[in-house]
Amino acid sequence: MLYLKADKLSQIQDVFNAGPLQDEQEISQYYQDATEARTGDAYSGFVEKMELLLEDSHHSYIHKLFIGHAGVGKTTELFRLKHSAEGKGFLTCMGRCDIDLDSGDIEYTDVLFYILDLLVNQASAAGLTISERVVNKIENYWNSDTELVRTISMQGETEVSLGAEAEIGVRKVLKLLANIRGILKNSVESKREIRLKIEPRSSELVHQIQDVIEEIKRQLAQKGCPEIPFVILDGLDKIPLEQARKIFHGNGARFQGLPIHLLVTFPISLTYTPEYKDIQVWFPNPEKLPMIKIRNWQQGAYQQHYTEGTETVRSIIGKRAELSLFSEEALSDLIRYTGGYIRDLFRCICEAALRARLRKSPVIEQEDAGKALAVLESDINGRYSDELIGKMEEIYKGKKHVSSSEEITVLLQIGAVLEYNGTRWCDLHPLVEKWLVENNKITG
Repeated sequence: MLYLKADKLSQIQDVFNAGPLQDEQEISQYYQDATEARTGDAYSGFVEKMELLLEDSHHSYIHKLFIGHAGVGKTTELFRLKHSAEGKGFLTCMGRCDIDLDSGDIEYTDVLFYILDLLVNQASAAGLTISERVVNKIENYWNSDTELVRTISMQGETEVSLGAEAEIGVRKVLKLLANIRGILKNSVESKREIRLKIEPRSSELVHQIQDVIEEIKRQLAQKGCPEIPFVILDGLDKIPLEQARKIFHGNGARFQGLPIHLLVTFPISLTYTPEYKDIQVWFPNPEKLPMIKIRNWQQGAYQQHYTEGTETVRSIIGKRAELSLFSEEALSDLIRYTGGYIRDLFRCICEAALRARLRKSPVIEQEDAGKALAVLESDINGRYSDELIGKMEEIYKGKKHVSSSEEITVLLQIGAVLEYNGTRWCDLHPLVEKWLVENNKITG
């Protein structure tokens, strides 16, 4: 990332990259607090609440879900939390399940393995030791089956077996875990073989994690640091809904016994299913990161003269670029029709900037914004079938507090409906509403 504020359109693609803010310099330069515009309460900031929870939880374990639409800014918040926790002395592991694993095919055993992998790697990076006893237990687990050894060893250049001498001790375990992680991400057949072997022995895998945690806690206590490791798993909100059900509902109890602070992202569409209540047995008091609301629905009507959301989004844009690069009409349309959805906003800004540059214009005009929004409109309105229009018409006519249904689950999953305030208030994506009204699909 270039740490600059765009003052010409040729810099727009870099500064409006849709990726999360990761390092502390990026966050310092570009981050804009949007708590009040998201939740309606300035004292409900996700990171700030988590900081206090971590500070207060000395003998209890935080196991939480973190919920929000993909692209709403969850990963940026998680990086902010990671830096904060590290600054307070917590051994903090942040894993990107959508990058390090196969986000289209994840089982609960993959997640358990990944937690073990993260803890061993972070402990090693922090200069903590894993005893020979625990190292041997990990090795013996993965080397106890000839076929499993062969499957894993094929992933790396180094033969992974009890007789391999290229690596010793924890370095050997790190190599072993790296090979397994590579299989879980890239190899369908080998991944199936590993799952068949370890699923009946998943309780042993949990015990390995617990052994590593106990060694970490003992050494952290000796250093005067907070004893409980903090594991953040990002990307699980992006996995297919049925797989999320299996991980969180079918096997949620597997994570309950882990003596760590555990924060995992979670598909927002799954919160509108009957299983959600059961899942909260293992992950109580979930946190939500709602959209920035451009309109505010109160007591059956949109609040007149509400500007908090619009001004917040203007500030987000203004952190990254001179507002003089946009005509006022273009800026207004970009904010209004992306509905507080930052990923959609950034996508349209980049598209509009390219069109303006092709016109040899130094400024994004309303026609550029309109063309960019039209591309997004076509995309979103191609994601749903006519059978869902009836449910969207109900939302349009005022049924904003939506009950659980398969229809709303799908609409949330595809981004045609957006959730605001974190209190089950939903609305149509502005470009969906616009298209449905203009094409006489809904009335009222």
